[in-house]
Amino acid sequence: MTRKCDVAIVGGGIGGLTLAMSLLRRSVAVEVFEQDTELREIGAGIAIGGNATRLFQRLGIDLANVANVVPALQVRRWKDGEPLWSHPIGEWYRHEVGAPMLTLHRATLQTVLAAAVPTECIHLGHRLMGLSDEPAGVRLHFSERDDVVASVVAGVDGVNSTARRYVCGDLVPTYSGEIGFRGVIPIGNAQDLPDPTSLNIWCGPGTHVIYYGLDRGELVNLLAVYEPPHLPDWTASSNRVPATKEQALSIFAEYSWDRRILDLVRNVQGDMSFWALVELPRLPRWSRGRVVLLGDAAHAPLPHQGQGAAMAIEDAYALGMLLTQSGLKEYGWAFNAFEDLRRRRAWMVQAYSRVAGRAFKVVGDAAAGRDASWSSLPQRIGWIHGYRGDEIVPSARRSPT
Repeated sequence: MTRKCDVAIVGGGIGGLTLAMSLLRRSVAVEVFEQDTELREIGAGIAIGGNATRLFQRLGIDLANVANVVPALQVRRWKDGEPLWSHPIGEWYRHEVGAPMLTLHRATLQTVLAAAVPTECIHLGHRLMGLSDEPAGVRLHFSERDDVVASVVAGVDGVNSTARRYVCGDLVPTYSGEIGFRGVIPIGNAQDLPDPTSLNIWCGPGTHVIYYGLDRGELVNLLAVYEPPHLPDWTASSNRVPATKEQALSIFAEYSWDRRILDLVRNVQGDMSFWALVELPRLPRWSRGRVVLLGDAAHAPLPHQGQGAAMAIEDAYALGMLLTQSGLKEYGWAFNAFEDLRRRRAWMVQAYSRVAGRAFKVVGDAAAGRDASWSSLPQRIGWIHGYRGDEIVPSARRSPT
């Protein structure tokens, strides 16, 4: 007998679990289907701006005891760590934005979110193979699992989304031309690193490094990015390959990077991979029938504004509000209102992320102009962090779209 459910959420990551919480708090039944056999986030640290932490507060999620409160933003020169610009975050940011900027390990955040969703609502080992429309709802076809029929399906299954193929066909993510690697380092192995709990951006020719503290300042998260002359051959079939510290060190040593950054790479724990950085081109639509996309499945950005997870959190909060406002039978209105509300903001964040990645790696006169403009950064990106999704979503009114 085919199992039925009201809302099927495909993907048990940060966006999927946030959507589940948003709907459950409003007494909407949900089922989360995750392809992995355990809830785990690939990657390392995550920064969550006030635009997302205020929504977590609305949902009753308190991260104060597990996260690092970022004290400052520091911008430095690649070859010697010379400060180029700094700005307080901490209490200044909380006062200006109305919510804190927090950094923590992705796995830590996922553990907190999963604890807020009843275990019987989370189904692991469910790899979605495809969707099909039926009079009773949408049939979810899983690999080696029974089908499920849902009244509404939310595809929160990442940049390589299976749900997206149903909504708008095959669509290939766009490579930025950058390769990144990331990892986590115990704070004890980064003793001479400047301001390890702050958000640090080191700018170099064709390369940049970002690091910040995680989980109450116990860890340091590293993201290092370089732009090779040509994309490696492996990007033709994958956006990720295993890498070694020696490979990463040789790349950044070639650009004469500061010894402290090279030491940080040497101390990365666990497996290392090279990632070809991608973003999603603008989709022709975010929904089809009873299926809607959100998060990276709809608008994956490059990581250079640290807003990928926050955009998924904003999406999840908004869709949860709109679906409960309309009722599941009126999913069409909710989906249209959701896309109208979220599309322009998501695309603008993508554009700003793209520009930031380029700016971090320029040289010569362009670098001098960039460094002269750092003081205006809070004004230029304040709209990202000051977004009030908790106020904007309830203002949506039911009207033809």
